[in-house]
Amino acid sequence: AANLIRSRAVDASSCADGGFLPDGGASACGQEAARDAVNVWQNQFDGIILEVAKGTGVPANLLKNLFAIESQFWPGIGGRNDVGLGQLTEQGADTALMWNPPFFKQFCPLVMDSERCGMGYLYMGEENREYLRLALISAVNATCDTCPLGIDLERANFSIGVFAHALMANCEQASQVVWNYNDRQTPAQLGISYEDMWKFTLINYNAGGGCLASAFESASENNE
Repeated sequence: AANLIRSRAVDASSCADGGFLPDGGASACGQEAARDAVNVWQNQFDGIILEVAKGTGVPANLLKNLFAIESQFWPGIGGRNDVGLGQLTEQGADTALMWNPPFFKQFCPLVMDSERCGMGYLYMGEENREYLRLALISAVNATCDTCPLGIDLERANFSIGVFAHALMANCEQASQVVWNYNDRQTPAQLGISYEDMWKFTLINYNAGGGCLASAFESASENNE
């Protein structure tokens, strides 16, 4: 809402505070003034989210809710240099490229020669891995000074598929954590539900595999 007011897509001049809180967010008056425009803005991605969900297996409502929580559907740079609709970090890019080999094979040739890509992410050397991580972050950054509202919607739309593949990578890593910290049993063998496995995946996405592992260790120590 604040970004739509700031970019003059919404007129909040009737608000005594101009539609803003002191910290730059939208005030209650600003939110009300922007309500219809916010609904249109956040729902414009629905069609692509649904198609990406069908192609990757990531639930569409989970993907959309991730964008709502992470960026409030504004695909630029966040306060901690997290980038895009799903607020990708360099660590997040590393997870996406490491734990989703099909995605790595798809993305790498877009920015590197086939010889280096052929080495695989793990064996291409840290300099190449860093270059690839930063290229992936750049690919989901829809900030554009010359675009309407300062957002490149074509790049934002492209990024939806990237974040779905990143979630699949985190699902793979979360599955490995489950295996490592539960007597080498798979999620299915442990009776972990489909919904809970996605919750573990979101923990992995937001806090990292180390935090997920610590949670399993704590549960084991308490016989839970």
